[in-house]
Amino acid sequence: MKFEYQSFSCDVDLFYRNNDIIVRFYDSYQEQSEEEIRDLVIVSPGYGYLLFKAKGEVGLLSGFLDESIFFSDDLVEAAIEFIEKLSLIAKNVCIPHHVDRVKLTSYVEYNGEY
Repeated sequence: MKFEYQSFSCDVDLFYRNNDIIVRFYDSYQEQSEEEIRDLVIVSPGYGYLLFKAKGEVGLLSGFLDESIFFSDDLVEAAIEFIEKLSLIAKNVCIPHHVDRVKLTSYVEYNGEY
């Protein structure tokens, strides 16, 4: 499945649990193949995640998106609308949301060899 907004497009993974939905935004071309996983493990978290958390007949939406990819408010709003369209609950009500645009500064990594 793809998320598309104007000239931007990226892959998404969807994860469902009851009425809750998590969307992972990423580039499938940067995903590791089986051969790469055996030789070197560097797992990219992608461009970020959004979570729609159902609360009865309403819900809340939160998450974080990489600001180097989701650089405009319009792009973030489009991602919010994307996940809202996936939910039966979110289609009929106003959903409060808080989405952080984050700047990646460093990481912690372990690849099994050091």
